[in-house]
Amino acid sequence: MGVIAEGLADLPQEVKQNLSIILLDTMGVYWTMKYPNYEDAELIKEWGFDPRPLDVKIYTPTGFFGKYKDEGIPVDFPFSLRPIDVGPEDWCLSFMINPNSAEGVLITKIIQDLNQSRQSYELDKVLSTIQTDTTSDIVVKNVVYNQFAKAKGWGIFSKEGTPLKDLVSAGQITVLDVSPYATQSSGWAIKALVVGLISKTLFNQRMIARKTEEFKTLDAAMHYFQKEKEGALEEPLVWLALDEAHELLPKDAITAATEPLVTILREGRQPGISLILASQQPGKIHTDVMTQADIVIAHRVTAKLDVDALGQLMQSYMRKGLDEELNLLPKIKGAALVFDDVNERIFPVQVRPRFTWHGGGSPFAIPEKKELLRKIKEL
Repeated sequence: MGVIAEGLADLPQEVKQNLSIILLDTMGVYWTMKYPNYEDAELIKEWGFDPRPLDVKIYTPTGFFGKYKDEGIPVDFPFSLRPIDVGPEDWCLSFMINPNSAEGVLITKIIQDLNQSRQSYELDKVLSTIQTDTTSDIVVKNVVYNQFAKAKGWGIFSKEGTPLKDLVSAGQITVLDVSPYATQSSGWAIKALVVGLISKTLFNQRMIARKTEEFKTLDAAMHYFQKEKEGALEEPLVWLALDEAHELLPKDAITAATEPLVTILREGRQPGISLILASQQPGKIHTDVMTQADIVIAHRVTAKLDVDALGQLMQSYMRKGLDEELNLLPKIKGAALVFDDVNERIFPVQVRPRFTWHGGGSPFAIPEKKELLRKIKEL
């Protein structure tokens, strides 16, 4: 996924000015794109590139921003969400509470009442409203109060929130780091809430922008000799990249990110918002991901569940079984199969190495002796 982001950032300026790439970093590995990949310098040069950094902008939740700064971890801006933008259904999903339970009914009532004013508020307002509620018993109120008190500790909510225009910038790679929640008990529920809100907001923004773009295109066509079509878009097209997609779009469950991401999968083409989804377990991912994908890049998979899931995508035009095609791939780093529904063909490819530092690599207990390896290869 990092290679794709690098490729988009390397496009000519007249193309890049119309694109914005947002990496929703669930594992905290993309901040290393700020640094050149000197470790694989020789290999990168064989591909015709030089190790170099990219000017990525890294956003991290407000509650962790100061800590990361103090520890020397490169972060650029704090990031926060407005509680008013979170609906009662999303709160229930994040807290893993049944919306039809007594706790779910109380959450729905309080959030709907607060959101009706259309005025932004802090989570403290939610907590005080729970305490003054007279329609629920003390046990239900305590359960809901504790959940929102826990949400306050996530350090990602504020009255103002981060404006979308700060995240979506023409020609810019933005890394939204939600990895601080990896070790928390509700870590993936928190990540799903953040990803769902961002996805929903981006989709709505692009829907509005697309109408303006369509009008300008129509106006230029109607006045062909009087007006020229503008080269740069006022609102760039958005590429939303997401790792560990099976956690946020599971096959047999619903998260706060499911509906917004599925909406983009089904309807994102027209408004101009695209998804890049990466997963090591395609057999556990939502069926819409498999059926709506335009292009699939498959590295070597061995589990039957995953092979069968990918095989269903191309069973109508595949001459051999997917397992046979994968076995034909050379055992080299980056080897993969690429296929889509337009060409109805399978292409073996090798993904090039990153020219920015690869933060998602596996750690080694034994230091690599590069000079020794070079001499062995020369034998």
